[in-house]
Amino acid sequence: MDIFNKTVIDRPKTWLIEAASSIGLDYSGLSHEVTRYFLEHVVKRHGEGDLAIAEKDYKKLPAIVKSPDLAIIGAARGNKVFNAYAKRMDGETFLYFDEVMDSKHNKALRGSTFYKIKKQLDMDGFIGIVTMNGKSDVSRAKKIIAAGGHPGGEAR
Repeated sequence: MDIFNKTVIDRPKTWLIEAASSIGLDYSGLSHEVTRYFLEHVVKRHGEGDLAIAEKDYKKLPAIVKSPDLAIIGAARGNKVFNAYAKRMDGETFLYFDEVMDSKHNKALRGSTFYKIKKQLDMDGFIGIVTMNGKSDVSRAKKIIAAGGHPGGEAR
């Protein structure tokens, strides 16, 4: 079994390319993708309980990366750069993280985890979740609050 069998979700939208560019990152040649490894991780870590990620939830990924309510672009954990997205849908907040892969063989924003919570988040709460492991740094990341459902409307 090829655990890195890839499925492309979408190309980055203009708001994401511009947000990344504003902090010195180039996402223009990348695509959002998930791998079999990602799917297995989500099932193993977030596939049970009241807030389990179900098969129908994966269909929400394109909407989450296209127009999140909150996004943190260009966060760092060690030498890895990642993005985090939050979107409230159907009374739940979906959290999706992807790692920036920009090497000779990998050009993607590759899904790393996906889960949901009940509560609605503001940016401070979202930053708290992204940095709760004590290893993630968002000090140089672009923080985006969607205005009227359109990312890039307000940034800090």
